[in-house]
Amino acid sequence: MRKIRVKPSKGQSFFGLMVGIIFIVLGFTIVIPQAGLFGLLWTGIALMITLINGYNVFSDRGISNYEVNVEEYMTREKEDFEVKLRKLNKLKNDGVITDSEFQKQKEKIFNRDM
Repeated sequence: MRKIRVKPSKGQSFFGLMVGIIFIVLGFTIVIPQAGLFGLLWTGIALMITLINGYNVFSDRGISNYEVNVEEYMTREKEDFEVKLRKLNKLKNDGVITDSEFQKQKEKIFNRDM
């Protein structure tokens, strides 16, 4: 099973970096003095968000947000393609559809799935 890691774009990461910096400043100036321990937690989370987004902005590797399983989908699509063609061929062989109808439907399957 092949997994593709998806990371945010540079623009999204830059926006997250700017928002993270604002939250860090708010944490040090307002939240820590007024909320104490919660302020430290707030500022720590803001710092982590800022560091992750900063790494994504200034690095080519970046940190992915989530992973997508690719092979399952592609294998299922190939099987569906083959099944559709076999069913269509059976309809033609059984005399349910004509050769011209078979060709039209086959072209639709090829155009849709390729």
